[in-house]
Amino acid sequence: MSSLVARSLLLLTLMFGLLLLAPASASAGKRKAKPASGPVHYALTLPNPTRQYVHVRIEVADAPAAATSLAMPAWAPGSYLIRDFGKHVYEVHAVELGGRGRELDVARVDKQTWQVDNHKRGFALEYRVFADDLSVRTSYFDDRFALLNGTSVFMYVVGETRRAAELEVTPPPGWSVHTGLTPASTGPAGSVTAFTAFSYDELADSPLLIGSAVESRHFEVAGAKLEFAFAAPSGSNADLDRLARDAEKIVRAFARVFNGLPFDRYVFLLVGDRVGGGGLEHHDSTAMIVQPFAFTSDAAYAGTQRLIAHEFFHLWNVKRIHDRVLGPFDYANESYSNLLWFHEGFTETMEARGLLRAGLITPEAYLGGIASAWTDYVQRTGRNYTAIAELSREAWIKAYQPEANHAATTVSYYEKGNLIGTCLDLELRLQARAHNREGSLEGLFRRLWAGRDLATGSAAITLDDIVVAASEEAGEDMRWFFDRYVLGTEELPLPELLVRAGFVVAAERVGERAGAAGGWTGMGGRASVDEIEPGSPAEAAALMLGDEPVAVAGSRVRTVDEANARIGEAKGEVVLSVFRSDRLVEITIAAKPNPHELWSFSLPPAKADVDLELASLRDHWLLAHLR
Repeated sequence: MSSLVARSLLLLTLMFGLLLLAPASASAGKRKAKPASGPVHYALTLPNPTRQYVHVRIEVADAPAAATSLAMPAWAPGSYLIRDFGKHVYEVHAVELGGRGRELDVARVDKQTWQVDNHKRGFALEYRVFADDLSVRTSYFDDRFALLNGTSVFMYVVGETRRAAELEVTPPPGWSVHTGLTPASTGPAGSVTAFTAFSYDELADSPLLIGSAVESRHFEVAGAKLEFAFAAPSGSNADLDRLARDAEKIVRAFARVFNGLPFDRYVFLLVGDRVGGGGLEHHDSTAMIVQPFAFTSDAAYAGTQRLIAHEFFHLWNVKRIHDRVLGPFDYANESYSNLLWFHEGFTETMEARGLLRAGLITPEAYLGGIASAWTDYVQRTGRNYTAIAELSREAWIKAYQPEANHAATTVSYYEKGNLIGTCLDLELRLQARAHNREGSLEGLFRRLWAGRDLATGSAAITLDDIVVAASEEAGEDMRWFFDRYVLGTEELPLPELLVRAGFVVAAERVGERAGAAGGWTGMGGRASVDEIEPGSPAEAAALMLGDEPVAVAGSRVRTVDEANARIGEAKGEVVLSVFRSDRLVEITIAAKPNPHELWSFSLPPAKADVDLELASLRDHWLLAHLR
């Protein structure tokens, strides 16, 4: 390296370091309103909870066109499926603002759009929304509580989503309102029922948890205020204080990664209900649903911690660092992204690293989680059939709408993306080490974050931006990595990378384990077969997708798992009876020893002749130096 190049690199490094150390402006994280028009006023009323209709009134005082179109979104950002929220809208009518408030003509243009003949005057549009779908992507309302997502409740003025919005909520008596929106005023007994938003995007991106028994805990991190709101209308064994304390640890861990937080206020909305359902990220909040009585189980509680970490990290990855097509949003049509493996998969990678940094899991548990993920992943028949970038783009037609052959031709971009992120993290550390520098996945995210538009507080990225950030971290061109594992279908090199880093990697065939029970058929599914592994006894026996096992050796079975167990216990060939559509088919099949492998990753035993540089790399990867 020439002295001139060295000085240039040093200057760039110093400049980048200053960018990283500069505190993020909370106001910069807000999306700006379009200044040319006045705000759109929304009034949300929740009468007659047992009827489950949410009432909405939209006042558009500044409406200079002769006719104005309003529409319901067709999908919810973060959930890549057309849901046609307009199907839940009823009793749409409009009146002129001011004067006698005369009725205006309203025509439904298509499945999600209504046109108001407002004659260049301000008007109000009123309608009802049936809210009976409890999930983090839709809306629900009953006599206990309401969890409302803006995309399934609020129409927008077509072409005017950047206009500011005001929201006034009238909840049932005694109910409180919790949301990430900015409070505008305080109601009775300190309750907040009026809010403001910079735009429709912010209004739609701010779910509301409303109920009579919503408990809250509050804390501050890096000058930002956070609320943890929890509702379990049918009861729960959750320890809210513990949940809030752990959430605070997670927030502090990620604040250290980015040297601050990009918001003034953030709200965790958690519902305990038997539907479960996971979480959905939002700009300044998240909505999550978990099983209400699972908190005494260590595994279930760990799952809740991961969910909290996952959704919180999304406030950077996808909400502020996002594919260029994912904001501003086209609510009427699909927004195709090739980067969901990055936005979702790498968020899973970072959720585990956040828990490790927060001290909520041990280095051994972190390694164990990676080993478990790898063990499951290598059993996925379709893991290398289609490039993960292509599967990201096809999420709209595949991820949320599985077909019978998808197990053999697809893989979850969450699952594979997570392992790609883990591989990239290790590769960056190893390559940077060879160049006498430090690199990491955290560093990649810091570089992308440093490149954000300070006016909007977001970084609209492409794959090329990710490649550049990775290359800067490694100290050399990393395009090959993405060509092989993101745009290509080569097997991920996780075991080899761990060996290069000095870890102990071991794999044991399931069928060769001492005391291994039963044999392997290679068929998977629940009531019917939805996966047949290549080279398996099930494939050799000409089993078909959709076959419904009903008996093994003449004895009834009710599930695929039960059929597998019976076949595995048999000595040699056995007759499997299945319904194939309406035909009863008998198949001769014999189980084999299970060829799948159980993987384990661990630290090497302490030795006097240990490679000190690799030991330091492992120490920093497992964050042991922070303990």
